[in-house]
Amino acid sequence: MAAHGQQNGSLQRLESVLVDNCGDVRAPFPAKLLRALNNLRLRVSISTCKSLEEVFELDEADEGSSEEKELLSSLTLLQLSGLPELKCIWKGPTRHVSLQSLNILSLDSLDKLPFIFTPSLAQSLPKLAGLYINNCAELQHIIREEAGEREIIPQSPGQDDQASPINVEKEIVLPNLKVLSLEQLSSIVCFSFGWCDYFLFPRLKKLKIHQCPKLTTKFATTPDGSMSAQSEVLLI
Repeated sequence: MAAHGQQNGSLQRLESVLVDNCGDVRAPFPAKLLRALNNLRLRVSISTCKSLEEVFELDEADEGSSEEKELLSSLTLLQLSGLPELKCIWKGPTRHVSLQSLNILSLDSLDKLPFIFTPSLAQSLPKLAGLYINNCAELQHIIREEAGEREIIPQSPGQDDQASPINVEKEIVLPNLKVLSLEQLSSIVCFSFGWCDYFLFPRLKKLKIHQCPKLTTKFATTPDGSMSAQSEVLLI
């Protein structure tokens, strides 16, 4: 693991983390380290680690804390490639995680990754400008709840308090997404499973869909010139 900007063993100046060809690493960011890095603007790149199964470990202490935390709120770039055993990027409860600074997410050759974002994470991406996903054989959805866990998403103003969340039409806006590239995703079916059916990309300039034979999400241009993506709602 190479860390640039680190001085005298301190993490205070850490700016980027590179993990490459580390065969025995299974979880490079345990919860304690993640909390120590929380206030740093950070770029993370991990590649060619044959045993790595998860990236960010989120422990239950974060979920139960009375203090509002925003873990990963300063993460600006995340690149993951050549990780054949990776099953999840964020391991554990994600409701106290914010990806508000994330600008680029690039995923390549992650053979066992089934999905990328939980619903709460998908709502914390105001600066995401580039989303590149390539050659992830088991990826079926961009957004999905963790198995056995249903997230409670705050209601929008004016929403009927008695309405069941699963029956309310939901939308996700990625306000600064400029490039969306999906390539060689043999299993991807739709953007969201059982939660959201409409996505809006007001600033999208480049859309690339290549060799995604099962993808049912339809793209269209809205009257104001924005790009939208519509999927069928699949109830769990």
